[in-house]
Amino acid sequence: MKYSNTIFLVGLLASVGLFGQQTHQTDGISLTYTVADERLVCELKAETSGWVGVGFNTENSIVGSDLLLFNIIKGKASSLDLFVKSAGNPLPDEALGGKHTIELLNAEEKNSTTKVKFSIPLSSEDPFDFKHELGKRFWLILAYSVADDFKHHSRVRRHIPVTLKP
Repeated sequence: MKYSNTIFLVGLLASVGLFGQQTHQTDGISLTYTVADERLVCELKAETSGWVGVGFNTENSIVGSDLLLFNIIKGKASSLDLFVKSAGNPLPDEALGGKHTIELLNAEEKNSTTKVKFSIPLSSEDPFDFKHELGKRFWLILAYSVADDFKHHSRVRRHIPVTLKP
């Protein structure tokens, strides 16, 4: 009985966010994150077999955002670490003199749902990466496409005001 009470308590604490897990969702896409060891550990999931993406910006705009895109083709996951210089002009951080800072942890495409788990630094030395600060408001951009080709436009893109919680 003691064991099941402990499991119940852990589940309850996790569900109310006392272990630092936060979830934001809209229109068939969600991002769940925790902060661990100076990194943001994320799970991005969408009702699509195409690419999924998340962006971070201080403004309610795609321009100037740190944009991370993921796809899974024939069971192999890949990611792009981009900075959006202007509308319709996302460029890889490496092309701008930055670096690819995404650590892909796991990926799965099943039953028309794409799910990726990854981590990024809260603050990197890359000037094209968003600096994540606890307690500070920013714009979270969630997007997905029906195609795996990263050049294919998003089917859904939503901007959500968020405050990063520990």
